[in-house]
Amino acid sequence: MLKKETMKYYLPVILFFLMLLDGQVTRVLGEWTKGVYMANAHFLILALLFCSLSFSKRYLLITTIVLGAIFDMYYIGVIGIYAVALPLIVFIMYSMSQIIHTNIFIEFFSMIIFVTGYELFTLIIQLIFKLAIVNKNYFITQFLGPTLLLNMIIFAIFVFPFKKLFSDE
Repeated sequence: MLKKETMKYYLPVILFFLMLLDGQVTRVLGEWTKGVYMANAHFLILALLFCSLSFSKRYLLITTIVLGAIFDMYYIGVIGIYAVALPLIVFIMYSMSQIIHTNIFIEFFSMIIFVTGYELFTLIIQLIFKLAIVNKNYFITQFLGPTLLLNMIIFAIFVFPFKKLFSDE
């Protein structure tokens, strides 16, 4: 849509708003289910998946470190968890970019794997530092399951607009 040279100036702002959108959608869905199910929206990870096609690794890693630190300060108050998780996911995306972007089905399953890895990584870090206490049955059935379902729906709806917006083509 926009040229790559122009988009690199707007990308951090767009990613920041997607991060805020993730939090708001998550909160609305939590209220809607009265806290029984928690589903985290990950528009940001979907955008990063397609940004990894067009932008340099260094640029996207620096951007995600800053966004992760902002995420940490805004949502949990402990800097380091998401400031490591987001760049780690991006690094893995770049490492596997030859495999991930072969077709839409592989991108779909890659999104599922990245969301699962992201959620597991952040949970494990929070458990190690005793920031959270989670029942594994609750985590799988009432958090990870709904999160994956929500992100499958998000992928199905937004794959083509995000691909067009964030790709080089």
